[in-house]
Amino acid sequence: MICKVRKTIEKYNLLADVKSLAVGVSGGADSMCLLEILSKLKDEYGIIIKAVHLNHNIRGQEALRDQMAVEAFCETLGVECLVYSVDIPTLAKEMGIGEEECGRIKRYECFNAACCDAVATAHSLSDSIETMMFNLIRGTGTKGLCGIPAKRGNIIRPLIECTRKEIEDYCEENSIAYVTDSTNLSDDYSRNYIRHNIIPAFSKINESFENAISGTLETLRTENEYLESQKDALLRRARTADGYNICDFIFCESALRRRALADILSSYMSKDVEKRHIDLLDEAVISGQGKIEISKDLYIVVGGGIMCAKGEDKQCEKWLCKSENGTFDTPYGRYIIEKSSAGYKDKNSFDADKLQGELIMSSRRDGDRFYDKKRSNTKTLKKLFNEKKIPSAVRNSIAVLRDGENILWIEGIGTDGKYLPDINSKNVLIIKKEG
Repeated sequence: MICKVRKTIEKYNLLADVKSLAVGVSGGADSMCLLEILSKLKDEYGIIIKAVHLNHNIRGQEALRDQMAVEAFCETLGVECLVYSVDIPTLAKEMGIGEEECGRIKRYECFNAACCDAVATAHSLSDSIETMMFNLIRGTGTKGLCGIPAKRGNIIRPLIECTRKEIEDYCEENSIAYVTDSTNLSDDYSRNYIRHNIIPAFSKINESFENAISGTLETLRTENEYLESQKDALLRRARTADGYNICDFIFCESALRRRALADILSSYMSKDVEKRHIDLLDEAVISGQGKIEISKDLYIVVGGGIMCAKGEDKQCEKWLCKSENGTFDTPYGRYIIEKSSAGYKDKNSFDADKLQGELIMSSRRDGDRFYDKKRSNTKTLKKLFNEKKIPSAVRNSIAVLRDGENILWIEGIGTDGKYLPDINSKNVLIIKKEG
């Protein structure tokens, strides 16, 4: 098992430039196994590890039991244990978001507070397969079939090529005690049903089902990475001041065109992009004309060789652009991200170590929400703009910087509370508009 984890670490270069590592530990078999193995490998890789545990206060005494189990195990291993206790149910209501989202936000805040170079989570091959099957059942493309990557940003997953059975066997062989979350036992959750019923059914056909799928996932990830790079190149090539030149889409392979169109649709839609949306836009591009409704006041219009987004009032079309060497060239000016001077922090600065996805600049999107840390509340951009008395005709010209799907910063308003620098921030960046 240790050899397998070591192989994964080296295969994906997970610990490159990592001197300190925060390990997320819930108390379950996966995370306890991960912590134990990393404690054995830390000297080999020259790293310092810290265990991070978040008590969500959702399951009462059971949650306290989990916390105590983690603390006891860390003491046995001689590993520093950072425990955070947050009343997630109450906080989620105050922020106006779901408990799951709130828990994720606080969990990564705890990881960042550990001030480490990287964060290790205990996702396994079994988790990755369950994610793939969950996406397959919902309907997905290649990207959704890739499962969970071994590395994303500063998040690493050393157990991603180990099955849950291998992990539990390792725990038994090494007398590692672990706790079981009672919610994992119920089939009321889709992922649990897949785990308890679908995976075992496939395993009856092929006892090595999970290991067989591992190779498929790796192939899909490799192919997806290539397609993503080609898609990004197509979008850059087709981009014009008015939208996108549809000739660039017509004269390319269908798979690449549809992937690019899905990307464009996702930049405007607050809900998941479905196959029917891609079909409609693809048909419009091939025919050279069409009008696809995105929401009650937004359309993607194809005509005159151009594809662009238009609102009902034809003013301030929505837009999207990606960074080129730390700059964003938008229809409304250039924005620059740079390191802030020592100790300089204001509403336009943010903690770079809290970033989890790709930085994207765009106009507002339906369903966008912003967390105001001073007031400890979350509100929609529509409500926020109404409070600021921003005219409807100019709202789409306001730049919104995103960390993947999450709002990071809004022009004239500032940085979302989840990303604001704090006393532990080491790498602070600031965004400015040129000119």
